[in-house]
Amino acid sequence: MAHRKVNMNNPREKLLDVAFNEIYHNGYSATSIDKILKQASMNKGSMYHFFKSKKELGLAVVNEKINSYIEDKYGVLLKYEENICDEILKLIKNRNNFDFTCGCKLNNLMQELSPVDNDFKIALEKVYLRFENIIEEVLNKAIQKGEIKHNDSKALSMYVVASIEGCLGTAKKSQDGNCFQTCISQLELFINSLK
Repeated sequence: MAHRKVNMNNPREKLLDVAFNEIYHNGYSATSIDKILKQASMNKGSMYHFFKSKKELGLAVVNEKINSYIEDKYGVLLKYEENICDEILKLIKNRNNFDFTCGCKLNNLMQELSPVDNDFKIALEKVYLRFENIIEEVLNKAIQKGEIKHNDSKALSMYVVASIEGCLGTAKKSQDGNCFQTCISQLELFINSLK
């Protein structure tokens, strides 16, 4: 299992990077502060300088790292002015470096923490809604340019994001990227039917 590169220059960023990796690979509940600190080669005093608790650290992971992941991955779609649906599909289908064993960074935490902690629910929902908003903005552009015919880009964006997350969950269930490709091909057929 490949771990992300850790930022060694900024102690707070280093701690966030390590926590992000550990939580992604093990889940929030199974990740201990001691393991995060050991991986970061830091002591508890260093952590408490930046974060008062594991929960505060976890919320920072959501608000900063997972939010940035979604912005970086899907925000690039906002620059396209033509062939918008093709670019959406190309991005969605490209999962070359995706870890189908661990699944989606956002959805994993939504499944684990939203039902049991309101602070995490609010933070995760904010990131999830931003994901939907990016897709909605891109679909609005495709509709305005006549690339697709649809009258409710908000509902369509919810469907597209739910489909992506569902396909990622299906692949995680089977630990198989081919399941993702098979599943996402149905979303591709649907989007192409709107052209």
